[in-house]
Amino acid sequence: MQRLLILLTFLCIQVISATAQVPPRIKPDDLTAWAERGDADAQFELGLRMLTGEGVNKDEKAGVDWMEKAANQKHLRAQFVLGSLYEDGVGVKKNEAKAVEWYRKSAENGFPAAQHAVAMAYDLGRGIKQDPVEAAVWLQKAADQNHAPSQTALAAKLERGVGVSKNVSKAALFYLRAAQQDFVPAMGRIANLYYTGSGVPVDYRRAGAWYQRAAKSDDPWAANNLAWFLATCPDESLQNGEQAVLFAARALRIMDEAGEEQRYEMIDTKAACLARNGEYLEAVLWQKKALALLPEDKEIEAEERKSLETEFQARLQLYQKQSPYSEPEAKSETEAAPLPQDTILQDEGIPGGDTKPKKKKSGSKGTVV
Repeated sequence: MQRLLILLTFLCIQVISATAQVPPRIKPDDLTAWAERGDADAQFELGLRMLTGEGVNKDEKAGVDWMEKAANQKHLRAQFVLGSLYEDGVGVKKNEAKAVEWYRKSAENGFPAAQHAVAMAYDLGRGIKQDPVEAAVWLQKAADQNHAPSQTALAAKLERGVGVSKNVSKAALFYLRAAQQDFVPAMGRIANLYYTGSGVPVDYRRAGAWYQRAAKSDDPWAANNLAWFLATCPDESLQNGEQAVLFAARALRIMDEAGEEQRYEMIDTKAACLARNGEYLEAVLWQKKALALLPEDKEIEAEERKSLETEFQARLQLYQKQSPYSEPEAKSETEAAPLPQDTILQDEGIPGGDTKPKKKKSGSKGTVV
């Protein structure tokens, strides 16, 4: 969740720089003069520059002071950023309750990023009493303004029935709206719904198209998801071992370059990709490595770990017999409805047609994509 908050702050700053009324390249001395005259936009811009060290000497305390001056003039972005500073303890003593106060001031005046932040505070019980229902209310406000992270978070609630009545079809629509704004997490979720037939009819071509678009980003899990899809999709016409290996390697490389530890899920994917490409000896070695890494994850419950170990062992036996792994064919839920607004196939230049797999293969449930 902390990673999501950091991303949200980054996106907000990009919007800030693009929409502030103060010219973005104004000289620091002139900016200071405008700020001292009480111009809220100048105070905000000056505070932001001091906090980041952009074009001026970095001074977090002075940056907070200018940001607060703007926030006290009801500058919505300044109120939101001030909330994030209190939440993270940057330039001020960390105070989650005060963070929520500033988020709420901005949120009540319609700033969607702040509405999202208030929702997350309610969701996690940070600085305020945990309340999933109230969290959903604030997410809806931001989602109605086409705020992609909020649409995705609200969709996740609808998909699971947390704080709202469960409605996977409605979740799919919100995921789609966010995905069409190039929000990578939403692309992965709408792809998964098409892949499993949850809330929408099973459609492997659309699933693959959304996985493909998500993988154009630098998100390692997006690359991993596409690799798994290309290696294990029930529709044999959509399998591609060579491409699967490349995307699996890319996912691991991005993690390595970011200094992240190797994840057993990605190792499991790499093994499946190698097997699909006919490299069974390598697949066996990577699957054994996935099994070795599994016990190191202390965050999963013992029952889930046991289930994953059973799946990994089953795949290992397949590779030892020189046979690749394919997911079982999914079945659409009875209430699943198509999304006519989804133009991903046309956008990606992928021909439509029958999405039923040519051959159904048995096998245990694979890694969730």
